[in-house]
Amino acid sequence: MEAINAIVIDDEINARENLGYLLNEFCKNITVIDEAKNVDDAVVKIKKHKPQLIFLDIEMPQKNGFQLLNSFTEINFQIIFVTAYDKYAVKAFEVAALDYLLKPIDIEKLIKAVERATIAIKNKIENSRLTLLKENKKTVKRIAIPYKSDYVILNVLDIFCIEADRMYSIIHKKSGKKYIASKKLSYYEDLLCNDGIFKRVHRSWVVNTNKIEMYSKKDRTILLENQFNIPVSKSYKDSFEKTLEINNNSEK
Repeated sequence: MEAINAIVIDDEINARENLGYLLNEFCKNITVIDEAKNVDDAVVKIKKHKPQLIFLDIEMPQKNGFQLLNSFTEINFQIIFVTAYDKYAVKAFEVAALDYLLKPIDIEKLIKAVERATIAIKNKIENSRLTLLKENKKTVKRIAIPYKSDYVILNVLDIFCIEADRMYSIIHKKSGKKYIASKKLSYYEDLLCNDGIFKRVHRSWVVNTNKIEMYSKKDRTILLENQFNIPVSKSYKDSFEKTLEINNNSEK
């Protein structure tokens, strides 16, 4: 496996030592060439050493790990984020399809993250998905979906509906293009159904209410602008119709 120079960034010395030990034991191709205890220190050392990979802690005093990204106009190194469980951080990483490790670090996940970073470095793959972290600070605007050997970036408001397919989800766009994502529908419900635009209407469907052309209360069916017919189940009917009323009133 290709040899890679790395910097570990964490404000806790025990965390830096533990990660260094794990890398030395289980990821032999990684050489930790330096460490940093805060963002300002890290920026200096990254510019000095030009590492291929950094392990970046998120929760640090004064400046957090996300702010480090603002110090570089071009990020020409791979990043593996490290964090104690934080709902926002985890969601941000998953939406952007970025590698992250939760403390305490799981060895198998560390090995897999390093393997993916190694492949990206070898193939000189630019991590354009880092921009999604900045774009999705307050609300999720774009998401990364695995597609063929890479990722496709979708504008959330261009999604018409999302369909459950067992342990997967099928994301539909107006053009008829669809993408299969390795997340359950409940994941996208939690991710998108918070501002009234997207709504769960059936155990198998989440819809973009801005794309609704017609709703039949009698038949409990939705006709989307792309001519998709979506059923509305009894258990979601009242909640869905209330959302429609709120949206209609806000437009008046």
